[in-house]
Amino acid sequence: MSTITDSDLQELKDLINGLDKRIEVNQARTDEKLDAIEKNLSELKKQVDKQDSRLWVLVSGMFLVIMGALTKFAFFPNP
Repeated sequence: MSTITDSDLQELKDLINGLDKRIEVNQARTDEKLDAIEKNLSELKKQVDKQDSRLWVLVSGMFLVIMGALTKFAFFPNP
């Protein structure tokens, strides 16, 4: 059997500490990426909501124009 020296234990400790730091850095990067994705999704939702509003304004405007034209032809048939 081989004996474990203090330097071997120190190397193992340094290796474990190095891995912990790498894991923390990777976790921080992943958290930053998730935050960026969440921010982009919320911005996309805002854009979709604006587009929905524009669409309903367009549909309502077209409806009012058609109703106005039908009313004009119904009550004033001669041009």
